[in-house]
Amino acid sequence: MTNPDDQDQPVFILLGKVWVEEDTPAVDVHILLKAPDDDTAIREALNALSEDGYAEASFDQIGTLVDQPYEEPHASAYQGALEGEVAIVAFDALESDSTPSETTRDMDDEEVNPFDVLAEWGKDKT
Repeated sequence: MTNPDDQDQPVFILLGKVWVEEDTPAVDVHILLKAPDDDTAIREALNALSEDGYAEASFDQIGTLVDQPYEEPHASAYQGALEGEVAIVAFDALESDSTPSETTRDMDDEEVNPFDVLAEWGKDKT
């Protein structure tokens, strides 16, 4: 069910790296989703990554998109985010051309933050 307040939420983009297991190669990801604030965006992104089987994540940048991207896979990911999904664009490190793949997760599922590393995110903000 869509919350009317969701219409005013920005589309966040998170850039980072994820790992399936601790000693495996990192995979670059771009995650697009709507959220009321950056803390919620990070929590929802971590939940979606956990559902996709990633064990660890490290985000390098977070921001909001002001314009719709027109190139794939970001255009479809943006559309998925507008529809309430968490869109994960993963760049396969093993492919020489770094072809991205996209998965989406519905944000209606309530879950606990799966990554203890970022559990304290935002508590030191002033």
